[in-house]
Amino acid sequence: MIKKSVKYDNGDSYDGDWVDGKRHGKGKYKWASGNSYDGDWVDDKMHGKGKYKWANGNSYDGDWVDGKRHGKGKYKWANGNSYDGDWVNDNRTGKGEYKWANGNSYDGDWVDDKRHGKGKYKWANGNSYDGDWVDDKRHGKGKYKWANGNSYDGDWVNDNRTGKGEFKWADGDIYYGDWVNGKRHGQGEYKSANGEKYNGKWVLDERM
Repeated sequence: MIKKSVKYDNGDSYDGDWVDGKRHGKGKYKWASGNSYDGDWVDDKMHGKGKYKWANGNSYDGDWVDGKRHGKGKYKWANGNSYDGDWVNDNRTGKGEYKWANGNSYDGDWVDDKRHGKGKYKWANGNSYDGDWVDDKRHGKGKYKWANGNSYDGDWVNDNRTGKGEFKWADGDIYYGDWVNGKRHGQGEYKSANGEKYNGKWVLDERM
């Protein structure tokens, strides 16, 4: 293993370890574009632990396999967003937490850069959802809590309350039954905190 600095005709440069004419060991590579990588190398590829910085201000610090983000790592965007968790072939896949600059966050399962599986999303305004996700949408079973004390626990389809579910108001009222696109629609039972009850048909949030 030898250490040396090399400048390429295209404007790129590398300063670090070499083995048999290949970047191998520890080293820093700078692209003419302004991007850079500082970390482990194996056979000319980013492999092991390392930090990659983009000219636009984004960065990734973590595991690499064959030149790709793979394993555990933290990605930071210049806009203030961040992701800390598992990676597979350059994609967020596995378990991880994504934080938005606006205060929102998601902690849970990912597949190919999308929220997919089980996870909890928290909004900066105090609302939260804990449950199933499919392709970045609330889909399956889950519980949504509003900051005002209301809650919904039940089925979801494409981000909407659709199927069976229970809605509880902060004042003590409860509805359990059918939902379609966020509205009480079908058969359902409503109980108010003062003892009023209705069990029957609903159409677009209205009793029939």
